[in-house]
Amino acid sequence: MNGIANYFVDNAVQCWGCPVFDRLFQIVSNGAAAVYSQFSTICLIIFCVLFAFYVVNAVWKNMQSGGDDPFYQKSMRPVIINSIVALSLLGMGVALPRLITTVTFEPVAQIATIYTQTMIGTDSDEVNERVAYTPEKMADNGFYRPQLRDMIIVLTKTTITQFQSYMKLGIAVMDKAFSWDALLGIGALIKHIILFLIGLYLFYGFFKIFAKFCFYFADIIVAMAFFAFFFPLSLVLMAFKGAQNVPGWMSGLGKNVGIGQFKNLINAIITLASAVITYTVIMVIIAKYFSAPGASAADLMQIITSGDVFAADLSDENLAAMTLMGAVVLIYVLNFIYSQIPEVTKMVLNVFGVSEKHNLGDALAKDAMQLTNAVISTAKNIGKTVMSGGENKEEKTDGKKDDKAAK
Repeated sequence: MNGIANYFVDNAVQCWGCPVFDRLFQIVSNGAAAVYSQFSTICLIIFCVLFAFYVVNAVWKNMQSGGDDPFYQKSMRPVIINSIVALSLLGMGVALPRLITTVTFEPVAQIATIYTQTMIGTDSDEVNERVAYTPEKMADNGFYRPQLRDMIIVLTKTTITQFQSYMKLGIAVMDKAFSWDALLGIGALIKHIILFLIGLYLFYGFFKIFAKFCFYFADIIVAMAFFAFFFPLSLVLMAFKGAQNVPGWMSGLGKNVGIGQFKNLINAIITLASAVITYTVIMVIIAKYFSAPGASAADLMQIITSGDVFAADLSDENLAAMTLMGAVVLIYVLNFIYSQIPEVTKMVLNVFGVSEKHNLGDALAKDAMQLTNAVISTAKNIGKTVMSGGENKEEKTDGKKDDKAAK
């Protein structure tokens, strides 16, 4: 059973969202670079309007205070200096955002990838071998560099290798349930049936999480599009930072389109790595149930995360000592762990001062699940109709009523 099921996992559990992400990344990067100069001109006009409004507002407030405040020192000079810097940076064109993304987002993705691969004992070559997707060729003249795209895809593929591994653990547990020990008595038979259900629960639970994870690329694309679109505007709004007499709505606008979009993109990238960190911690608990009594679960964890776990790797001694009550408790533990995954992820990310960003991905995954259920329900109804020859119960019931009425 292991061989056939593992072959299915290796071929089916791949990076479903990678081709879509790859294409959308190129569209966002090339499109943002193409309209950068035109949007910079619009932002320059917006700056002139905001600057005029700021001067009028500052003069009015200075007059209200009796003209005692050093108007030029507190209000005008900081804005003039900031404006010279901001407009100079805006004049650099798309070279500036490429530099910023090179020294910010790319290191974040690279560090997250190295951290997760080190945590599970793998490297990029092994990841590319297990999840076979090669990014398309991309011109190196867009808003984002191809290196950022490549690193995000490798990070995504690294997480998917762990979903493969955890589903293979469920297959190994189900395979372990099909042993001759199950025929030793009614108690042993029931225990092995429960063991089979545990393996099935592991496989199905992590497959659902994997399917949901494949939609997380949507949050990254949206965050990238917003950051690229609002970048020129955030530059011109830098001119009013640190000056006095700045209206609250103006300073809030600068925060939302500048630092806010910057954090959203970083959080969306970190979210791809949070799955590995969270599930590795959780799998230590699960592996303890299937390792030999008194032995460290580290060796079994290494086998699980490498994707080479088989029924023979699970401890016969520990499974033989497992009582029916212990098997039931394990199911409860698995159910509790699945429910606590968001909380564990939140605690882990709080250590790094970031948060998960996959609201859009969750919504897309929910819609996809509803669509899948609708398709399955429709297929079942069509199958029933075909099997019944086009008749249904209502028609038969009406026919019987007509016959009775006729009699």
